[in-house]
Amino acid sequence: RSHRPMRLRLLLSGGAARRGSSLPAHRCTSSLATKLPEVASAARFASRVDAALAAPAPAAADLATLAHDPERVRLVLRAAMATTHLHTQSRIAAYEGEGYYTIGPCGEELLASVALALRPTDPAALHYRHVGTLVARQLQRGATLERVLLDRARGHTISVNDPVTGGVHCSLGDDPQFDFLVTSTLASQGPQAVGRAVAIEHLPAAQRWPSDAISYVSCGDGSVNNSEWLSAVNAAELVAHRRRACPVLFCVSDNGLSISFKTGTWTASWAEQRLGMRVFAADGTSLPQLLRASQEAADYVRGSRQPATLLLSNLPRRFGHAATDRQSAYLDAAAIEAARERDPVAAAAAAAVQAGLLSRSEVLAANDEIGAAAAAAFAMADGGIHSSTSVSKM
Repeated sequence: RSHRPMRLRLLLSGGAARRGSSLPAHRCTSSLATKLPEVASAARFASRVDAALAAPAPAAADLATLAHDPERVRLVLRAAMATTHLHTQSRIAAYEGEGYYTIGPCGEELLASVALALRPTDPAALHYRHVGTLVARQLQRGATLERVLLDRARGHTISVNDPVTGGVHCSLGDDPQFDFLVTSTLASQGPQAVGRAVAIEHLPAAQRWPSDAISYVSCGDGSVNNSEWLSAVNAAELVAHRRRACPVLFCVSDNGLSISFKTGTWTASWAEQRLGMRVFAADGTSLPQLLRASQEAADYVRGSRQPATLLLSNLPRRFGHAATDRQSAYLDAAAIEAARERDPVAAAAAAAVQAGLLSRSEVLAANDEIGAAAAAAFAMADGGIHSSTSVSKM
């Protein structure tokens, strides 16, 4: 391991290589599970990186954004790759009867960028697809990637050792002081986030968070039609209208699908017609745009103490909403295949290569090792430890 290029070791470890007990080696995937679209897609990651490298390079301004802070880009890539592999392993586990939660985040992995614009001490409530944001927050707090992967694997397998819910439900969470559980699709996280924003500013005696903290809450495009989300937006704008501080940042990720319902361009129209607060927008598949827009949005809310919305568009849903989703009932074969091939992680990794932050071989090696670590985490979580060979510490 000591012979790896330094940049690869930094990508894998986040800057600190640690020794200690390791997870068991790659889980033994059944031959039938290899036919899952996620598994087949994972084998084509290198070809998608190569296709992105062969395409025209990103604009000079975008490359400059990436080169400005290489460590932040590496952290996003680690979190994004981990998110993809957690999705894949959750589908394998479900197929083999060992996993019970399969709603997938593939296509929205680069939302890890949002965590960099926030602070680990900002209270956050994340939509269930925004795994990348959670993984990045945990890495920012100093957690090892192995620990993060094992925690998530225990959630997907509904293990009593799941540190978030103890096997009651698969939820995103970490530090209960700063990470708030979201268990449904009904946008019930919205009003609570507004309440936290008001508490930060107006209840100093009961303060749980720094005085300059902001409250962050996210949802998918389908949830903007839910009364809970509309109530939250209305409440935040009412507080602001009364010239009181309400430092809440709403985030909406728009992949054009609310499970099987096609939302089309409605989310952007909704934001334009309905929102009186400041709106920051970015292409959710562009890492440079995400880094800039999320930082601008967080800085605005933190500085003005007023609400704002971060609207992320053009996101693909690369696979079905969950393992039980039969996409062929509402999407044609061409649309399904096109979505699978739209890989924001591969595009971001290629952009990092073009910005001189990593080499192609470093990207592919890191992806392989993170994939092996995710498989090992699920092997440990479900009790099916198939080998004593260790996976390299990350």
